[in-house]
Amino acid sequence: MRNVIWLGGLAVLGLWSLLAWGGHALLDWTSNWAAANADQVSGVPEIVETVSWAFRSLGNASEIIVIIIWALGAILILGLVGLANRVLGRRRPSLSHPRNWRA
Repeated sequence: MRNVIWLGGLAVLGLWSLLAWGGHALLDWTSNWAAANADQVSGVPEIVETVSWAFRSLGNASEIIVIIIWALGAILILGLVGLANRVLGRRRPSLSHPRNWRA
């Protein structure tokens, strides 16, 4: 039973990792797209430059943001797997061979 719990937990962790990787790619792509189209916000060059800089900064920080969120999720998943392993993986005493049969 313990192996099944851990295999399920590792599968969920793998899916969580793929989701985080896809989220990072999406955030990076959208920030680059928004920075390239910053001239649609205003015609004032200073505002366009500030908006473009802000979106590029978000794209640069997206890796750290995604890693922190992924790590929190991974800790939660592994904690829940450990808890499930502890609760569901307990060995029950056998009824055919009681421990204290002489008592």
